[in-house]
Amino acid sequence: MRRFREEKGSALVMVMFMMLILTLLGVAVLSAAVGGARRTLTRENDIQSLQLTQKTLDESVAYIASKLDGKTLKADMLGSTLQDVLSQIPALQASNATNGSGVKTELALASTRLLSATASDDFAGSGLKGNSSYTVTLIAQSDINGVKRILKQDVKVSLYPDFLNYAFGSEKDLILNGSPTIKGNIYAGNTLRVSNVANYAYRGQNLQKPSLFPRMVERADKTQPLAFVQSLDAFTLSENGYAPRPVNRGADGSALSGDLTIANVRKALNIDLSQVRIRKNEQFVQVNVDQSFRDKFGQALGISDSVDIPDYSAYLNNVPNALKMPIKPKEPVKPVDPLSSDKTIQDQYKKDLDAYEKLYTNYIQVELPNYQKALNDLKTALTTMTGTVVFNGDLNVDGDWLKGLIQTQRSASSWLIVNGNLTINNTLDNTPLNLYSSVLVTGAVNLGGKINVDSTLLTLGNTKIQDATITGANGDKEIVLISKGPILLNRVDAFTQANVAQTLRGFFYTDATAELYGVGSNFDLQGGFFAKGNLTVNAVVGNSVEDASRQNIIFDDQTVSKTSRFKVDYNDQVFEHQGLALPRVDQISVKADKIELLQESQIPGK
Repeated sequence: MRRFREEKGSALVMVMFMMLILTLLGVAVLSAAVGGARRTLTRENDIQSLQLTQKTLDESVAYIASKLDGKTLKADMLGSTLQDVLSQIPALQASNATNGSGVKTELALASTRLLSATASDDFAGSGLKGNSSYTVTLIAQSDINGVKRILKQDVKVSLYPDFLNYAFGSEKDLILNGSPTIKGNIYAGNTLRVSNVANYAYRGQNLQKPSLFPRMVERADKTQPLAFVQSLDAFTLSENGYAPRPVNRGADGSALSGDLTIANVRKALNIDLSQVRIRKNEQFVQVNVDQSFRDKFGQALGISDSVDIPDYSAYLNNVPNALKMPIKPKEPVKPVDPLSSDKTIQDQYKKDLDAYEKLYTNYIQVELPNYQKALNDLKTALTTMTGTVVFNGDLNVDGDWLKGLIQTQRSASSWLIVNGNLTINNTLDNTPLNLYSSVLVTGAVNLGGKINVDSTLLTLGNTKIQDATITGANGDKEIVLISKGPILLNRVDAFTQANVAQTLRGFFYTDATAELYGVGSNFDLQGGFFAKGNLTVNAVVGNSVEDASRQNIIFDDQTVSKTSRFKVDYNDQVFEHQGLALPRVDQISVKADKIELLQESQIPGK
């Protein structure tokens, strides 16, 4: 009985201990639940804050676009007009209201404000009259229940032609046959026609190769590509050679359901339906090659817009101090001994021989040195240009006497004007030639071999790019080539492996139609290609080689794992690199860049 008396009350201790444990567990569970609820609420506030801030930016960009995009305006009015538009942005006016309420929301304890909308001249101090490019920086902030988010977005407002905004495009039909890989936006001013069959010509025959559909993929900066069309009815799909049909129609012409429309867009371009945008051709900012050439010609030579120049060649032939190719002197021809014993004939031969020796001495001692000096002076003039230089005649940069065309100081009014044809093609070795200049050409342009470029070039003739490798100066520049006539882009790395294509770094525009082939040829275009007429791109994937008899082309299996033989990757640095030389138009283009998240310390003025 004594033992039981010693254990008296132990049950109460055990009960109290268990109650303590359960209480602690309950408090822990309750604390976790409350903490989770708080984290969820904070996350919801965070998401809502970001969404509201982005909405403020979207509405502000939409307002700017509604007031400016596609509107006609002279360059000297863009700055003041832009400032007026920015001051009237509804979100900015609401933020500047005396009550400080900002943009209204339906959330309690929530506010969103457009903190600032400022415009900076992209080329301030350049000396360019009537600057044509501004960057508008929008900064917005939202605060929901104490959770604050700040976003920034740049908007490019410019008087530059629209073709520089696209990897591929046409003011008429854009026709994509087979499997080009496209990193960037595309534009069709009439119809976008997509097929999985590539056309090509070989040994005089017009042939076809069934392949894959084009693939639009995101760029390295994660920017999603967009397809700009006139309507879904103007976006047609042709599979395995069958007649094309709108992507939102069945083979019998009946309307498809939303799911099937999405599937067809995905099939045609490897993008979501949300990445297809309607941009009416009335909003497209065209480039007028003739007018652009005239504008740059006038800037380069200081000619008033009111002066009529009906004949560029005749005008340039009368420009003082214009350069021209020196004429190489002809070596005197030594008289042949008549081998006659007749004294009269021998006397005449001796006179002819004396005259020849005098001519030859003058040729060696005077004419050749003078010619070589003139050639060296011309080479120096063309490789150290500091202002506008006029060259009358055909100019051939061949890697022999001349290895490049270089402007040491490029500006809005500094141009090389070639009154004739321009050919850049290395005929000696594999050393790249340099084209670091803004160029106007009254004739044709021919490019070949390896060329390093930092150039804007306008030509009134045709353009031929044959077996060319075009790389950017310092690895990041490009050429913007605007051609009045057709552009022939041919046999770039023909029949090489698909994954070792050389780069063509540039933007190419033609006032004519254009057809591009990545079937035997192998293209890696970093920039874009645009045509005023129809633009047709044909491509296959994998390797393509001529058979032993050179009568047929042997293709790899056309599978998604293979590399396309025509790759284009849009280069958005072109405006920064070539801005001063790019043609200007009188129709405004508005382009929004990606949104960035800021810390409060990064707000200007903080």
